[in-house]
Amino acid sequence: MPTPGDHRLDRFLLTLAQSLHASGSPAHDTERLVGELGARAGVRAQCFSLPTQVSVAVTDDDGAQLVRLLRVPVADYNMARLIALEELVAGFSGADSLADAEVRLTAIMAAPPPWAGWRFVICGALLSATVAALFRGGYPEMICGGITGAAFVTGYQALSRRARLTPVAPVLLCAMAALLATALLAVFPRQTVFVTILSGVVLLLPGFVSTLALAELATGNLLSGSGRLAGAFITTLMMGAGVAIGSTFGAAILPVAAAGPAAPVPVPVYWASVAALGVSFVGVLQAPWRAAPVSAGACVLALLISTTTAAAYGDIAGAFVAAFAVAAAGRAYQYATGRPATLVQVPGLLALVPGSVGFRGLNALIEQNFVEGVKITSGMIMTATALAVGTLLANGLAPRGPAPTAKPRP
Repeated sequence: MPTPGDHRLDRFLLTLAQSLHASGSPAHDTERLVGELGARAGVRAQCFSLPTQVSVAVTDDDGAQLVRLLRVPVADYNMARLIALEELVAGFSGADSLADAEVRLTAIMAAPPPWAGWRFVICGALLSATVAALFRGGYPEMICGGITGAAFVTGYQALSRRARLTPVAPVLLCAMAALLATALLAVFPRQTVFVTILSGVVLLLPGFVSTLALAELATGNLLSGSGRLAGAFITTLMMGAGVAIGSTFGAAILPVAAAGPAAPVPVPVYWASVAALGVSFVGVLQAPWRAAPVSAGACVLALLISTTTAAAYGDIAGAFVAAFAVAAAGRAYQYATGRPATLVQVPGLLALVPGSVGFRGLNALIEQNFVEGVKITSGMIMTATALAVGTLLANGLAPRGPAPTAKPRP
């Protein structure tokens, strides 16, 4: 057994893997970055990342190997941290820079999230309002969706501080959102309640997680991909249960009938909402504020290509071409500016993910419309696969650009 004070490098590699995992890095990226840093330090480092575990095996020149395992909780995505961690790996020059890297890693993980409290609530309200427009809702759905989204994010932050309630948080939050959306019928009767609910709970919809899971499966990370996909399914199931509970109690307590859906927002408002969606992603992804124009442009690019291609060749082709174009644009952005490709790729992919489609399929199954539910769900799986394949193909074909050098700041 190693004595205390030995093996600083392998402990640092494990801490790096834990930090990447806690910031939302997918398995293939976590394993690649840990391997790259280990190679610069003169050792062979192999990382194995799962949704609830990371392990690092370090082999030195003499063939001696040390394996460290760590159980980790499922964490939210933090783009600012991921950018800083990628910069740390890119700037690591060897074992001589280990002490400086340890200090930097501690500072990165100790920094507070750039978006929290009322700022995060505002981003949640903007996210839900713009998503209501993307779901072809009208102004009443945008207003009610924004109100529901703000309440949802407020409850999300409150429950995140109560570890014992975390397992049932999706049920509680979605039930609250359904109750609130039903109550808002008394003020805005001309709305589609399901659109209001769906836009209000969009923060927790695991469409992005499902797409990451399929990308991990495609890259050979079978355990991580399967675990992440199972987690996304359970989250969707719990959200559906919460919406069903809230809608049932809401209809019994507040029996207000809708007066019919409002007209969808005009086309200029729709595309303005797409750009505003990109701005809201800055807070949702915990990205630096200066990334807002890039995020907005990525969303507009993604949906413009997706809708144009889908009109001619179908939804799956539209998703594939759009994902390929967004990933290629991210690589071009990194090559031209030296900033991370994720600033373009992640918001653009988020605008395309089919989480809401999966939720609609689950809702159809809950209402015992089995044929429609299976049809919608299978379409969602194919769309998510097309997104993952398009992204991986573009990243694989693109030349490797310069390492990220921009310093993230709130």
